[in-house]
Amino acid sequence: MKKEKIYIPARYKSKRFPGKLLKNINGNPMLLSISKKVKKIGFLPIIVTGDKIIINFAKKNKINYLRSKSKHISGMSRVSEVIKKNNSQIIYILFGDELFLSEKHIKKFIKFFKKKKKYNCWHLLTKIKEIDKNDLNVVKCAVNQKNEIIDFTRKYKKKYNYKCVGLFAFKKDVLSKYDKLNKSKKELSMKVEQFKLLENNIKINSLAIDHIQNSINSKKDLEV
Repeated sequence: MKKEKIYIPARYKSKRFPGKLLKNINGNPMLLSISKKVKKIGFLPIIVTGDKIIINFAKKNKINYLRSKSKHISGMSRVSEVIKKNNSQIIYILFGDELFLSEKHIKKFIKFFKKKKKYNCWHLLTKIKEIDKNDLNVVKCAVNQKNEIIDFTRKYKKKYNYKCVGLFAFKKDVLSKYDKLNKSKKELSMKVEQFKLLENNIKINSLAIDHIQNSINSKKDLEV
């Protein structure tokens, strides 16, 4: 029986922390740590990248990978390019800088979305802390009573009490059309790829789990 896959979009030249995915943190390159977590829950990690240095890393560490174009506007766009041959109707995306996301968190999210199949997209959230409010690297969001995300922001606003975690699930037919959706001005100006979904009337259902530490956006995020 084939394992379900979790796609990990990866690019080497991060503006805020160049090469962060291959930095040794707690004894392992971050991308290796993320891949090991995926394997521990019985899924197959697939690194998606257009960077030769990351491809070589995947080969060296015997991690499955798919080559994408070098330039993509977002991780969602990168994964949408390579999923045509995936027979699964659900596509999971995990960002490679979610170092502090545990196997337990991932399993809880997957279990949750399977009960909410009327949606086309699911997103993991966690509650913001006071320190997050002035951090523009932290994407905040507001949700309605149905736990549907209704807006995103980087600058804190009242009632925007959740922050985004880089774990998603998509119905394949929706993600495969991602690059054909109308362009989003907010996606480009704020660098928040989820806006493209909202502005094309794709509802995003969410699960909030407490006490998930921020992803690694800059070197200061390692000061825990």
